[in-house]
Amino acid sequence: MRTKLTNVLLILAGVLGMSGLCQAELLWNPKPAEKQQEKQHDQHAGHGQSRNKEKAFYLEDNQNTVVKYIDPALKVLSLTAEDNTSKYILPKTGMDNYHALVAERITDISHESSLRYAYQRGKPSGFSPENLIQLSKLPLEIVPEPMIREHWRFYTNNSHLFQILFDKKPLVDSWVVFQTSNGTILDSKTDANGKVMFKLPDDFKDIKPGRRANQPAEFLLRSVQIDNGITYKTNFSAPYSVNPSHWQSNNGGILALSIGFLAGIMIMRRHNQQINITKAAKKSSRRVS
Repeated sequence: MRTKLTNVLLILAGVLGMSGLCQAELLWNPKPAEKQQEKQHDQHAGHGQSRNKEKAFYLEDNQNTVVKYIDPALKVLSLTAEDNTSKYILPKTGMDNYHALVAERITDISHESSLRYAYQRGKPSGFSPENLIQLSKLPLEIVPEPMIREHWRFYTNNSHLFQILFDKKPLVDSWVVFQTSNGTILDSKTDANGKVMFKLPDDFKDIKPGRRANQPAEFLLRSVQIDNGITYKTNFSAPYSVNPSHWQSNNGGILALSIGFLAGIMIMRRHNQQINITKAAKKSSRRVS
């Protein structure tokens, strides 16, 4: 008998045509699919060094797509890819906060979309990121609740809540598939409020002490809805990192052992000193008598 997860994946595979995290699917990615080709193109274009300083994302399978870039003030800009590439340079808005990357491809029978939030540096925008997160951007949308703030991260072993909205309403009892670039695949159904929770898997290998020593991986959520003969399929992607408890707990344990060891030495010294004082006092009393 097939498991629920197998059934869900078969359904989504048919709808999405997915064979991997980044294949045959409209999907935002922080890195190009073909790094060498992208590097050669930048060199031939004569602006590789200057453009490398710009923040960019890559949209897999970006044929016939419309891309919008929404700033913290909810101003919408149109983006186009670099010539013959899937690379989209993010314009500087001068505002510090999350910006939304929204990609759509629409036909008579389908609506595909991919959503990602990119943090840009700049002056304080004065706008709450919740304004952007709660803004309706797609017919079928995956909304993080809440979105990770600047100094936070999606960490392994932490549970995170997401809401699936269709036409601005919670999508109830609908399958959602969760997948990581490290190979983990999970699934769950939305509740009465269209919400679903996933615990980010601890699926990193060769973990080293320190955040900077461990490069983040990617996770992806997918949802599908069929309405009036139109198939809606969407995804939400974001980076996630190794939970600091991996090395903080070790450091804490070492520190605790060190403190205990030193405390033990001090106690033994005091004990020995007390014994020596007692012995000296006894000898002195004997001499007096």
